Amino acid sequence: AGIFLSRESKFQHHVVYVTQFDKNLALLDEKCLQCPQLVATVRDFEQKQDSGRVSMKHELLKVTQRVFQYQMILTDYLNNLHPDSTEYEDTQAALVVVSEVADRANDCMQEGENLQRLVHIQHSVRGQSSLLQPGREFVKEGTLMKVSEKCRRPRHLFLMNDVLLYTYPQKDGKYRLKNTLSVAGMRVSRPIGEKVQNLLKVECLDRCLTLSASSCSERDDWYTTINRTVLEYYQSHNALGYHTSMEVIEKLGVSLGEKPPTLIPVSHVMMCMNCGCDFKLTLRRHHCHACGKIVCRNCSRHKYPLKYLKDRIAKVCDGCYAELRKRELPAAMPVSYPPPSARFSFVFHNIQPTAFKKQKKVPSALMEAASSGEAASISGYLHRCKRGKRHWKKLWFIIRGKVLYTYKASEDKVASESLPLLGFGLLHGQQEGSTGGATFHLYHKETLYFSFKAEDGGSAQRWVEAMKEASIL
Repeated sequence: AGIFLSRESKFQHHVVYVTQFDKNLALLDEKCLQCPQLVATVRDFEQKQDSGRVSMKHELLKVTQRVFQYQMILTDYLNNLHPDSTEYEDTQAALVVVSEVADRANDCMQEGENLQRLVHIQHSVRGQSSLLQPGREFVKEGTLMKVSEKCRRPRHLFLMNDVLLYTYPQKDGKYRLKNTLSVAGMRVSRPIGEKVQNLLKVECLDRCLTLSASSCSERDDWYTTINRTVLEYYQSHNALGYHTSMEVIEKLGVSLGEKPPTLIPVSHVMMCMNCGCDFKLTLRRHHCHACGKIVCRNCSRHKYPLKYLKDRIAKVCDGCYAELRKRELPAAMPVSYPPPSARFSFVFHNIQPTAFKKQKKVPSALMEAASSGEAASISGYLHRCKRGKRHWKKLWFIIRGKVLYTYKASEDKVASESLPLLGFGLLHGQQEGSTGGATFHLYHKETLYFSFKAEDGGSAQRWVEAMKEASIL
């Protein structure tokens, strides 16, 4: 603190520098247009920097950057000092001097507020030191909950225009960096969870995050902001950047086995996502560690070394195994035949058990809609009770094309029932022992067909409106 106070008069030079910064920068650009020799000098200066090619503008900003760093350091130092300390008053005075210059920078410079925010983030996040980069801008920050099978933990996100800092809070109010995720190739979606609400899934080229927001509006705000940031990133670079995005990579199958898949929760699937057979006590669920789908044993009899597991062998489904094997074989591999003595064993070795499996016959009407809710007017979990019964069962429902489709789980491939809603009537409210405004009933010619129960009255009202719309031509 004494060093800052002894040089208080020299900080007036900083005030003049930050006040005239934008004006001097515009003057430099103007002179560069008029003088080619100045352009060559600036280019030589930028190329001779130790850290590689750095713009002149970024170098000129370092003076203001130091002022913000001084402010952060003195603030932390003052918070850790006891009021009775001999340095407490001097530190307060030094902080006032530095804060005055920082405030002038915010008021006078176009990038002052953004630079101060980046310096504050760099000072608050442990484990990273290269946050201040030319052209980097702060976009959004907030705390979301990481969703896992065992528990939920808080994670703090810092979104810039080119990277996303994935951190976790610490006891002293700072954050520890866990991952730095590039905006390039990032994709965000809003999956529907059975146990956790307001889910947000962020997929990158080498990592997938499943997070939960405190409200639907917060989740939607993050969804919109990340999508807009990704779009602006590609627009600021060039349109060709889309060729490196995750959608194109997945279409080409490049990422299969190279990055961890998003494992579909077991509770979301009641039938094989490949062949459609129902799971039961003797037919268990198996995760494909290449694509993340849940399949039966007949569709997952292979294992394959996966790159993201450091070539450790893991169970994969038949489709992924065929794709991975196809990549492994060279494009122009000569055909070799087994010796006569081994031809019978060679033939039996290549017979697939799925060839003898009896395929489940599914009516085409039950496969018209996808359980993901694409092109559906509404989708979600409801409790359903059949007429004359008291047993409520939780099922996944979709209304698409004036038809109500019923699924046992949200990720099932085939619907278990389909019911055209034309001519049906709805009654919203308490009836036959049901409780609350979250219950509604489906009638046809004064005959009760089903009773439904939603999570709350608002959800029930949306379902009633959707069903009434589907019941009219």
